[in-house]
Amino acid sequence: MNDQIDRQLLADTIAAVSTPPGPSGIAVIRISGPAVCWLGDKLFEPLSDRFPIYSAMPGYTCAPGYWLAYEYSEDAVKKQRVDQVVVTSFRAPHSYTGEDVMEISCHGSTAVKQQILDSVFAVGVSAAGPGEFTQRAFANGKIDLAQAEAVMDLISSEAKIQAQAAINQLQGSVSLQIDKADQAVYALLAKTELILEFPEHEETEENIRELTNQISDVRAALELLTDSYRQGRILSEGLNVVIAGRPNAGKSSLLNQLAGYDRAIVTEIPGTTRDTVRETIDLGGIPVHITDTAGIRDSEDPVEKIGVMRARSAASQADLVVWLVSPPMDEEEVRQEIIEIGQLKSTGVPLILICGKEDLPTSESVRGQLQQAFAGDNIISFSAVSGEGLAQIRQGIIHVYESSGSFGSESVILTNRRHLEAARSAVSNLDQAMKALQDGLTLDLTAMLLRSAAESLAEITGQSVSEEIVQAVFSRFCVGK
Repeated sequence: MNDQIDRQLLADTIAAVSTPPGPSGIAVIRISGPAVCWLGDKLFEPLSDRFPIYSAMPGYTCAPGYWLAYEYSEDAVKKQRVDQVVVTSFRAPHSYTGEDVMEISCHGSTAVKQQILDSVFAVGVSAAGPGEFTQRAFANGKIDLAQAEAVMDLISSEAKIQAQAAINQLQGSVSLQIDKADQAVYALLAKTELILEFPEHEETEENIRELTNQISDVRAALELLTDSYRQGRILSEGLNVVIAGRPNAGKSSLLNQLAGYDRAIVTEIPGTTRDTVRETIDLGGIPVHITDTAGIRDSEDPVEKIGVMRARSAASQADLVVWLVSPPMDEEEVRQEIIEIGQLKSTGVPLILICGKEDLPTSESVRGQLQQAFAGDNIISFSAVSGEGLAQIRQGIIHVYESSGSFGSESVILTNRRHLEAARSAVSNLDQAMKALQDGLTLDLTAMLLRSAAESLAEITGQSVSEEIVQAVFSRFCVGK
């Protein structure tokens, strides 16, 4: 092995731990760049003669051995074995980044990981920044920008359908739809420019009408995609469900039942919960953020007043409010509760009404008053003791997601706001292009609007995107991915 190498090649090579922080049975350190083979020959010692030196390993092969570190003194160079590892070789361009890539599977202690990284950085390799491996994959044409964003979505997914939407996007589902629309817009642009070049032959009423109809078809397909964001936003951000009601109604018990463990403190003392308590669960494959709130009532206690204010604020911003009404309650308390629920319903926030503590004999009276006040509403009976009504509550939460659209797990769904805004911009430009044609305005304006629509679509996949947007996308990533 030649011990000399261009320092710039080393600087252009990056390394980072790709597994989460903290001790683990195994950790993976990823290295990518032009100096990978040199580095492997210098710092990897095969376990025996049965295994080749790193530079002789074909792509997609593994070898066991020892990772080395060098200590330099004035009169000697000392070689030390850091860990017994398995290295995996990936050769350009058939790797995640499109460059030569080495992955080191080592023991997952903090000391071992740090020693391996120190040995790599000591010879001049650079530390990878957030998302830099995926950014190189994008720069080298292995994935487009929408697929790159799906990588982070997949890493951060908390529920099955959310993960499925991310893997669909990583496989190119969104990119395929956007590319199809982009090509259609460019075809329309070419047709418009042909009419501009030969107006005496091409600028007929029939051609203009056909052009308008074709723009309308592309616009309709894009609008279907933008409509999917209603569900996509829930998959991306999670469905925000707030449990509300008076103190001691059983809100914390309901949270614990939905979470499947004792997340919130439950006592018979009213006002136990004074701040919001949040838990994220996978409910039918949907990420659901459930927030238990302070009991809503008039209070002179300054701490409780803040809790009530936060509860009302959380309810007003929720995707769904689960309002729990439970005995014992006197007539005035029931009346105030009905007023509070009515005010929330008037804001348009989706609401599930629950009559709690069904095991108590006074529950029937409370239920009757609720049914009289909110005729037509389905009031679910719930008991934390028996579990009655829990399945209905879960299904009611899932229904909010399902009612936001008819897009299944295999459908192409927009989950990214950046994609939504770019697609909406394209739709707006297409609307203006159609109006320009219908109003008999110059075709130069139509051509300009079609070009703007195509540029907006190209921003989604990164075919035409500013460096600022690229940096913003990859700044969300963790180091090592």
